[in-house]
Amino acid sequence: MKEITLEGLKKILDRGKDYTIEKKVSSIIDEVRKKGDKAIIQLTERFDGVKDVKIKVPEAEIVKARKAIDKRHLQVIEIARKRIERYHKKQMPERWTVKEKGLSISFEFSPVEKAGIYIPAGQSPLVSTVLMAVVPAYVAGVKEVFVASPPSFKGNVHPVIAGVLGHLGVKDIFAVGGAQAIAAFAYGTQTIPKVDVIAGPGNRYVNTAKILVSGKVGIDTPAGPSELVIFSDGSGRPEFIAADMNAQIEHRDGLGVLITTSKKLAEEISRKVKGGYWLYVKTQEEAVQAINEIAPEHLQLMCKNPGSIVKKVVAGAVFIGDYSPATLGDYFAGPSHILPTGKAARFSSGLSVYTFLRSYAVISGSHNFYKRYVRLMEMLPEIEGLPFHKASLNIRRDKER
Repeated sequence: MKEITLEGLKKILDRGKDYTIEKKVSSIIDEVRKKGDKAIIQLTERFDGVKDVKIKVPEAEIVKARKAIDKRHLQVIEIARKRIERYHKKQMPERWTVKEKGLSISFEFSPVEKAGIYIPAGQSPLVSTVLMAVVPAYVAGVKEVFVASPPSFKGNVHPVIAGVLGHLGVKDIFAVGGAQAIAAFAYGTQTIPKVDVIAGPGNRYVNTAKILVSGKVGIDTPAGPSELVIFSDGSGRPEFIAADMNAQIEHRDGLGVLITTSKKLAEEISRKVKGGYWLYVKTQEEAVQAINEIAPEHLQLMCKNPGSIVKKVVAGAVFIGDYSPATLGDYFAGPSHILPTGKAARFSSGLSVYTFLRSYAVISGSHNFYKRYVRLMEMLPEIEGLPFHKASLNIRRDKER
Protein backbone atom coordinates (compact mmCIF):
# COMPACT_ATOMS: atom_id res chain seq x y z
CA MET A 1 0.00 0.00 0.00
CA LYS A 2 1.04 3.59 -0.55
CA GLU A 3 0.58 6.42 1.89
CA ILE A 4 -1.64 9.16 0.53
CA THR A 5 -3.06 12.49 1.65
CA LEU A 6 -6.74 13.36 1.52
CA GLU A 7 -6.05 15.73 -1.39
CA GLY A 8 -4.23 12.98 -3.22
CA LEU A 9 -7.13 10.63 -2.52
CA LYS A 10 -9.60 13.11 -3.98
CA LYS A 11 -7.64 13.02 -7.24
CA ILE A 12 -7.73 9.23 -7.23
CA LEU A 13 -11.50 9.35 -6.72
CA ASP A 14 -11.83 11.37 -9.90
CA ARG A 15 -9.93 8.74 -11.84
CA GLY A 16 -13.09 7.39 -13.42
CA LYS A 17 -14.35 10.74 -14.67
CA ASP A 18 -13.20 10.30 -18.25
CA TYR A 19 -15.60 12.59 -20.09
CA THR A 20 -14.66 11.05 -23.43
CA ILE A 21 -16.43 7.88 -22.29
CA GLU A 22 -19.78 9.64 -22.28
CA LYS A 23 -19.38 10.59 -25.94
CA LYS A 24 -18.41 7.02 -26.91
CA VAL A 25 -21.27 5.50 -24.93
CA SER A 26 -23.78 7.95 -26.31
CA SER A 27 -22.73 6.89 -29.83
CA ILE A 28 -23.19 3.20 -28.92
CA ILE A 29 -26.64 3.85 -27.48
CA ASP A 30 -27.69 5.76 -30.59
CA GLU A 31 -26.42 2.97 -32.82
CA VAL A 32 -28.42 0.32 -30.94
CA ARG A 33 -31.53 2.51 -30.84
CA LYS A 34 -31.45 2.97 -34.63
CA LYS A 35 -30.22 -0.41 -35.85
CA GLY A 36 -31.34 -2.89 -33.17
CA ASP A 37 -29.98 -6.44 -33.53
CA LYS A 38 -27.72 -5.44 -36.43
CA ALA A 39 -25.91 -2.99 -34.15
CA ILE A 40 -25.66 -5.60 -31.37
CA ILE A 41 -23.97 -8.06 -33.74
CA GLN A 42 -21.57 -5.42 -35.09
CA LEU A 43 -20.68 -4.05 -31.65
CA THR A 44 -20.17 -7.53 -30.21
CA GLU A 45 -17.68 -8.28 -32.96
CA ARG A 46 -15.96 -4.91 -32.43
CA PHE A 47 -15.66 -5.06 -28.64
CA ASP A 48 -15.75 -8.80 -27.82
CA GLY A 49 -14.20 -10.24 -30.96
CA VAL A 50 -17.18 -12.57 -31.49
CA LYS A 51 -18.53 -12.87 -35.02
CA ASP A 52 -22.19 -13.63 -35.76
CA VAL A 53 -23.06 -13.96 -32.07
CA LYS A 54 -26.25 -15.81 -31.12
CA ILE A 55 -27.91 -12.95 -29.26
CA LYS A 56 -30.34 -15.15 -27.33
CA VAL A 57 -28.95 -18.19 -25.55
CA PRO A 58 -30.90 -21.27 -26.72
CA GLU A 59 -33.03 -22.95 -24.07
CA ALA A 60 -31.22 -26.25 -24.64
CA GLU A 61 -27.91 -24.61 -23.69
CA ILE A 62 -29.42 -23.21 -20.48
CA VAL A 63 -30.78 -26.65 -19.53
CA LYS A 64 -27.43 -28.26 -20.31
CA ALA A 65 -25.56 -25.67 -18.23
CA ARG A 66 -27.95 -26.10 -15.30
CA LYS A 67 -27.49 -29.87 -15.29
CA ALA A 68 -23.70 -29.45 -15.41
CA ILE A 69 -23.52 -27.52 -12.12
CA ASP A 70 -21.55 -29.47 -9.51
CA LYS A 71 -23.94 -30.80 -6.83
CA ARG A 72 -21.79 -29.36 -4.02
CA HIS A 73 -21.80 -25.97 -5.72
CA LEU A 74 -25.54 -26.17 -6.26
CA GLN A 75 -26.02 -26.87 -2.56
CA VAL A 76 -24.18 -23.74 -1.44
CA ILE A 77 -25.85 -21.68 -4.18
CA GLU A 78 -29.22 -22.79 -2.86
CA ILE A 79 -28.30 -21.95 0.75
CA ALA A 80 -27.15 -18.48 -0.32
CA ARG A 81 -30.30 -18.02 -2.41
CA LYS A 82 -32.52 -18.77 0.58
CA ARG A 83 -30.61 -16.33 2.77
CA ILE A 84 -30.91 -13.57 0.17
CA GLU A 85 -34.58 -14.35 -0.34
CA ARG A 86 -35.30 -14.28 3.41
CA TYR A 87 -33.64 -10.88 3.83
CA HIS A 88 -35.45 -9.32 0.87
CA LYS A 89 -38.85 -10.69 1.91
CA LYS A 90 -38.38 -8.70 5.12
CA GLN A 91 -37.94 -5.56 2.99
CA MET A 92 -41.35 -5.84 1.33
CA PRO A 93 -43.38 -2.78 2.35
CA GLU A 94 -46.84 -2.89 3.89
CA ARG A 95 -49.76 -1.17 2.24
CA TRP A 96 -51.59 1.27 4.46
CA THR A 97 -54.74 3.37 4.41
CA VAL A 98 -55.69 6.62 6.19
CA LYS A 99 -59.37 7.41 6.50
CA GLU A 100 -61.21 10.53 7.56
CA LYS A 101 -64.76 11.71 7.07
CA GLY A 102 -65.34 11.85 3.34
CA LEU A 103 -61.83 10.81 2.22
CA SER A 104 -59.76 7.63 2.02
CA ILE A 105 -56.07 7.61 1.03
CA SER A 106 -54.08 4.42 0.44
CA PHE A 107 -50.38 3.98 -0.25
CA GLU A 108 -49.76 1.08 -2.62
CA PHE A 109 -46.80 -0.78 -4.11
CA SER A 110 -46.66 -2.80 -7.32
CA PRO A 111 -43.72 -4.51 -9.07
CA VAL A 112 -42.56 -3.38 -12.47
CA GLU A 113 -43.51 -5.78 -15.25
CA LYS A 114 -40.09 -6.28 -16.87
CA ALA A 115 -36.58 -6.08 -15.41
CA GLY A 116 -33.29 -6.27 -17.29
CA ILE A 117 -30.35 -7.58 -15.27
CA TYR A 118 -26.74 -7.08 -16.34
CA ILE A 119 -24.18 -9.63 -15.15
CA PRO A 120 -20.54 -8.76 -15.93
CA ALA A 121 -18.18 -11.61 -16.73
CA GLY A 122 -14.95 -10.08 -17.98
CA GLN A 123 -12.92 -11.25 -15.00
CA SER A 124 -14.81 -14.23 -13.58
CA PRO A 125 -18.28 -15.86 -13.64
CA LEU A 126 -20.01 -13.81 -10.95
CA VAL A 127 -22.48 -16.33 -9.58
CA SER A 128 -22.96 -14.20 -6.47
CA THR A 129 -24.09 -11.24 -8.58
CA VAL A 130 -26.64 -13.43 -10.34
CA LEU A 131 -28.15 -14.26 -6.96
CA MET A 132 -27.90 -10.71 -5.61
CA ALA A 133 -29.78 -9.24 -8.59
CA VAL A 134 -32.26 -11.89 -9.70
CA VAL A 135 -33.53 -13.06 -6.30
CA PRO A 136 -34.65 -9.56 -5.13
CA ALA A 137 -36.43 -9.02 -8.46
CA TYR A 138 -38.42 -12.22 -8.03
CA VAL A 139 -39.17 -11.44 -4.37
CA ALA A 140 -40.51 -8.04 -5.46
CA GLY A 141 -42.89 -9.86 -7.81
CA VAL A 142 -41.39 -9.01 -11.21
CA LYS A 143 -43.04 -11.29 -13.75
CA GLU A 144 -40.45 -11.13 -16.53
CA VAL A 145 -36.72 -11.09 -15.73
CA PHE A 146 -34.28 -10.83 -18.62
CA VAL A 147 -30.50 -11.13 -18.27
CA ALA A 148 -27.63 -9.90 -20.44
CA SER A 149 -24.05 -11.05 -19.97
CA PRO A 150 -21.01 -10.75 -22.27
CA PRO A 151 -20.10 -13.64 -24.60
CA SER A 152 -16.74 -13.91 -22.85
CA PHE A 153 -16.58 -17.73 -22.75
CA LYS A 154 -15.76 -19.08 -26.20
CA GLY A 155 -18.21 -16.64 -27.76
CA ASN A 156 -21.02 -17.52 -25.36
CA VAL A 157 -22.36 -16.56 -21.94
CA HIS A 158 -20.29 -18.33 -19.30
CA PRO A 159 -21.97 -21.72 -18.68
CA VAL A 160 -21.81 -21.27 -14.90
CA ILE A 161 -23.76 -18.01 -15.19
CA ALA A 162 -26.23 -19.58 -17.62
CA GLY A 163 -26.61 -22.63 -15.37
CA VAL A 164 -27.33 -20.65 -12.21
CA LEU A 165 -29.77 -18.42 -14.09
CA GLY A 166 -31.51 -21.56 -15.32
CA HIS A 167 -31.64 -22.87 -11.76
CA LEU A 168 -33.35 -19.63 -10.68
CA GLY A 169 -35.91 -19.95 -13.46
CA VAL A 170 -34.60 -17.31 -15.87
CA LYS A 171 -35.34 -18.38 -19.44
CA ASP A 172 -34.37 -15.27 -21.40
CA ILE A 173 -30.58 -14.81 -21.43
CA PHE A 174 -28.77 -12.65 -23.99
CA ALA A 175 -25.09 -12.90 -24.97
CA VAL A 176 -24.53 -9.16 -24.99
CA GLY A 177 -22.14 -7.06 -22.93
CA GLY A 178 -21.14 -3.48 -22.29
CA ALA A 179 -23.04 -0.30 -23.07
CA GLN A 180 -24.81 -2.03 -25.97
CA ALA A 181 -26.58 -4.37 -23.54
CA ILE A 182 -27.86 -1.43 -21.52
CA ALA A 183 -29.00 0.34 -24.68
CA ALA A 184 -30.83 -2.79 -25.84
CA PHE A 185 -32.74 -3.03 -22.56
CA ALA A 186 -33.58 0.68 -22.67
CA TYR A 187 -34.88 0.80 -26.25
CA GLY A 188 -35.49 -2.80 -27.24
CA THR A 189 -34.28 -4.60 -30.36
CA GLN A 190 -35.79 -7.28 -32.57
CA THR A 191 -34.59 -9.92 -30.07
CA ILE A 192 -34.11 -8.09 -26.75
CA PRO A 193 -37.21 -6.57 -25.13
CA LYS A 194 -37.46 -3.07 -23.75
CA VAL A 195 -37.67 -3.26 -19.95
CA ASP A 196 -38.91 -1.01 -17.15
CA VAL A 197 -35.86 -1.22 -14.87
CA ILE A 198 -32.20 -2.04 -15.53
CA ALA A 199 -30.10 -3.35 -12.64
CA GLY A 200 -26.69 -4.86 -12.09
CA PRO A 201 -23.05 -3.75 -11.80
CA GLY A 202 -20.55 -3.11 -14.56
CA ASN A 203 -17.52 -1.19 -15.76
CA ARG A 204 -17.40 2.54 -16.53
CA TYR A 205 -19.01 2.04 -19.94
CA VAL A 206 -21.91 0.09 -18.45
CA ASN A 207 -22.43 2.61 -15.66
CA THR A 208 -22.23 5.57 -18.03
CA ALA A 209 -24.82 3.89 -20.27
CA LYS A 210 -27.12 3.33 -17.28
CA ILE A 211 -26.88 7.00 -16.33
CA LEU A 212 -27.53 8.15 -19.91
CA VAL A 213 -30.67 6.03 -20.33
CA SER A 214 -31.98 6.83 -16.85
CA GLY A 215 -35.34 8.52 -17.28
CA LYS A 216 -36.08 6.51 -20.39
CA VAL A 217 -35.93 3.49 -18.10
CA GLY A 218 -35.38 3.06 -14.37
CA ILE A 219 -31.95 2.06 -13.05
CA ASP A 220 -30.79 0.72 -9.71
CA THR A 221 -27.63 2.75 -9.01
CA PRO A 222 -24.19 3.40 -10.54
CA ALA A 223 -22.42 0.21 -9.42
CA GLY A 224 -18.75 -0.28 -10.22
CA PRO A 225 -15.78 -0.41 -10.16
CA SER A 226 -15.66 -1.75 -6.61
CA GLU A 227 -14.57 0.29 -3.56
CA LEU A 228 -13.56 -0.60 0.01
CA VAL A 229 -12.60 1.69 2.87
CA ILE A 230 -11.43 0.25 6.18
CA PHE A 231 -11.17 2.45 9.27
CA SER A 232 -9.07 1.17 12.15
CA ASP A 233 -7.77 2.98 15.21
CA GLY A 234 -5.11 0.32 15.65
CA SER A 235 -7.39 -2.11 17.47
CA GLY A 236 -8.38 -4.08 14.37
CA ARG A 237 -6.54 -7.35 13.76
CA PRO A 238 -3.78 -6.64 11.20
CA GLU A 239 -3.99 -10.04 9.51
CA PHE A 240 -7.73 -9.55 8.94
CA ILE A 241 -7.26 -6.06 7.53
CA ALA A 242 -4.50 -7.25 5.20
CA ALA A 243 -6.66 -10.13 3.96
CA ASP A 244 -9.59 -7.80 3.31
CA MET A 245 -7.45 -5.27 1.45
CA ASN A 246 -5.98 -8.03 -0.72
CA ALA A 247 -9.48 -9.31 -1.47
CA GLN A 248 -10.49 -5.84 -2.62
CA ILE A 249 -7.43 -5.39 -4.81
CA GLU A 250 -8.36 -8.69 -6.47
CA HIS A 251 -11.13 -6.71 -8.23
CA ARG A 252 -9.97 -5.24 -11.52
CA ASP A 253 -9.81 -1.44 -11.06
CA GLY A 254 -10.90 -1.91 -7.43
CA LEU A 255 -10.11 0.87 -4.94
CA GLY A 256 -8.89 -0.11 -1.47
CA VAL A 257 -8.17 2.49 1.22
CA LEU A 258 -7.14 2.04 4.85
CA ILE A 259 -7.89 5.07 7.03
CA THR A 260 -6.16 4.85 10.38
CA THR A 261 -5.02 6.77 13.43
CA SER A 262 -2.10 4.34 13.79
CA LYS A 263 0.90 4.72 11.47
CA LYS A 264 2.37 1.58 13.03
CA LEU A 265 -0.65 -0.44 11.89
CA ALA A 266 -0.53 1.07 8.39
CA GLU A 267 3.15 0.27 7.97
CA GLU A 268 2.65 -3.29 9.15
CA ILE A 269 -0.21 -3.91 6.73
CA SER A 270 1.67 -2.21 3.87
CA ARG A 271 4.23 -4.98 4.02
CA LYS A 272 1.48 -7.55 3.43
CA VAL A 273 -0.59 -5.80 0.77
CA LYS A 274 0.65 -5.06 -2.76
CA GLY A 275 -1.68 -2.29 -3.77
CA GLY A 276 -4.16 0.21 -2.41
CA TYR A 277 -3.60 3.24 -0.20
CA TRP A 278 -3.46 4.24 3.44
CA LEU A 279 -4.43 7.59 4.90
CA TYR A 280 -3.29 8.77 8.33
CA VAL A 281 -5.72 10.83 10.41
CA LYS A 282 -5.25 12.19 13.92
CA THR A 283 -8.75 11.66 15.25
CA GLN A 284 -11.90 9.65 14.68
CA GLU A 285 -13.64 12.87 13.61
CA GLU A 286 -11.06 13.34 10.83
CA ALA A 287 -11.65 9.74 9.83
CA VAL A 288 -15.39 10.38 9.48
CA GLN A 289 -14.71 13.41 7.30
CA ALA A 290 -12.41 11.39 5.03
CA ILE A 291 -14.89 8.50 4.83
CA ASN A 292 -17.69 10.85 3.83
CA GLU A 293 -15.49 12.49 1.22
CA ILE A 294 -15.14 9.06 -0.40
CA ALA A 295 -18.70 7.82 0.36
CA PRO A 296 -17.46 4.29 -0.43
CA GLU A 297 -19.34 1.28 -1.68
CA HIS A 298 -18.15 -0.82 1.27
CA LEU A 299 -17.01 0.53 4.65
CA GLN A 300 -15.50 -1.65 7.35
CA LEU A 301 -15.26 -0.21 10.87
CA MET A 302 -12.57 -2.21 12.68
CA CYS A 303 -12.17 0.04 15.68
CA LYS A 304 -13.23 0.52 19.29
CA ASN A 305 -16.83 1.63 19.81
CA PRO A 306 -17.87 1.62 16.11
CA GLY A 307 -21.45 2.33 17.15
CA SER A 308 -20.46 5.89 17.98
CA ILE A 309 -19.76 6.69 14.33
CA VAL A 310 -21.89 4.26 12.33
CA LYS A 311 -24.71 6.81 11.94
CA LYS A 312 -22.30 9.60 11.02
CA VAL A 313 -20.74 7.90 8.00
CA VAL A 314 -21.94 7.65 4.39
CA ALA A 315 -21.42 4.36 2.57
CA GLY A 316 -23.27 1.85 0.42
CA ALA A 317 -23.00 -0.74 3.20
CA VAL A 318 -21.31 -0.67 6.61
CA PHE A 319 -19.57 -3.70 8.13
CA ILE A 320 -18.86 -3.57 11.87
CA GLY A 321 -16.11 -5.42 13.70
CA ASP A 322 -13.28 -7.82 12.95
CA TYR A 323 -15.63 -10.59 11.84
CA SER A 324 -17.66 -8.56 9.33
CA PRO A 325 -15.58 -8.26 6.14
CA ALA A 326 -17.09 -6.93 2.93
CA THR A 327 -16.73 -10.46 1.53
CA LEU A 328 -19.37 -11.63 4.03
CA GLY A 329 -21.75 -9.23 2.31
CA ASP A 330 -20.49 -10.25 -1.12
CA TYR A 331 -21.69 -13.80 -0.74
CA PHE A 332 -23.67 -14.89 2.24
CA ALA A 333 -25.09 -12.33 4.68
CA GLY A 334 -28.29 -11.60 2.73
CA PRO A 335 -28.39 -7.93 1.58
CA SER A 336 -27.55 -7.42 -2.10
CA HIS A 337 -23.92 -6.64 -2.80
CA ILE A 338 -24.91 -4.40 -5.73
CA LEU A 339 -24.14 -1.04 -4.11
CA PRO A 340 -23.57 2.58 -5.17
CA THR A 341 -20.02 3.58 -6.13
CA GLY A 342 -18.32 6.80 -7.25
CA LYS A 343 -19.73 8.81 -4.31
CA ALA A 344 -23.29 7.85 -5.31
CA ALA A 345 -23.91 6.53 -1.78
CA ARG A 346 -24.55 10.17 -0.86
CA PHE A 347 -27.88 10.06 -2.68
CA SER A 348 -28.45 6.49 -3.83
CA SER A 349 -29.05 3.11 -2.20
CA GLY A 350 -28.06 -0.43 -2.95
CA LEU A 351 -30.19 -2.83 -4.97
CA SER A 352 -33.22 -4.08 -3.04
CA VAL A 353 -36.84 -5.01 -3.64
CA TYR A 354 -37.51 -1.26 -3.87
CA THR A 355 -35.46 -1.22 -7.09
CA PHE A 356 -38.25 -3.22 -8.72
CA LEU A 357 -41.28 -1.65 -7.01
CA ARG A 358 -43.23 1.45 -7.87
CA SER A 359 -45.34 3.22 -5.27
CA TYR A 360 -48.51 5.19 -5.84
CA ALA A 361 -51.41 6.70 -3.93
CA VAL A 362 -55.07 5.76 -4.28
CA ILE A 363 -57.41 8.61 -3.33
CA SER A 364 -61.16 8.27 -2.87
CA GLY A 365 -63.24 11.32 -1.88
CA SER A 366 -66.96 11.92 -1.28
CA HIS A 367 -69.35 14.85 -1.36
CA ASN A 368 -69.08 15.33 2.40
CA PHE A 369 -65.38 16.15 2.08
CA TYR A 370 -66.10 19.00 -0.36
CA LYS A 371 -68.81 20.45 1.87
CA ARG A 372 -66.19 20.67 4.65
CA TYR A 373 -63.10 21.81 2.76
CA VAL A 374 -63.92 23.23 -0.66
CA ARG A 375 -63.68 26.90 0.39
CA LEU A 376 -60.19 26.25 1.75
CA MET A 377 -59.08 24.08 -1.18
CA GLU A 378 -60.16 26.51 -3.87
CA MET A 379 -58.03 29.27 -2.34
CA LEU A 380 -54.86 27.46 -3.49
CA PRO A 381 -55.63 27.56 -7.25
CA GLU A 382 -56.87 31.10 -6.63
CA ILE A 383 -53.39 32.03 -5.37
CA GLU A 384 -51.86 30.35 -8.41
CA GLY A 385 -54.18 32.13 -10.81
CA LEU A 386 -55.74 28.93 -12.20
CA PRO A 387 -59.51 29.53 -12.36
CA PHE A 388 -60.41 26.23 -14.03
CA HIS A 389 -58.64 24.29 -11.27
CA LYS A 390 -60.73 26.26 -8.79
CA ALA A 391 -63.91 25.48 -10.72
CA SER A 392 -63.06 21.77 -10.79
CA LEU A 393 -63.16 21.79 -6.98
CA ASN A 394 -66.01 24.24 -6.52
CA ILE A 395 -68.44 22.43 -8.81
CA ARG A 396 -68.44 19.44 -6.49
CA ARG A 397 -69.59 21.43 -3.45
CA ASP A 398 -73.28 21.42 -4.31
CA LYS A 399 -73.46 18.42 -6.63
CA GLU A 400 -74.28 15.27 -4.70
CA ARG A 401 -74.91 12.07 -6.64
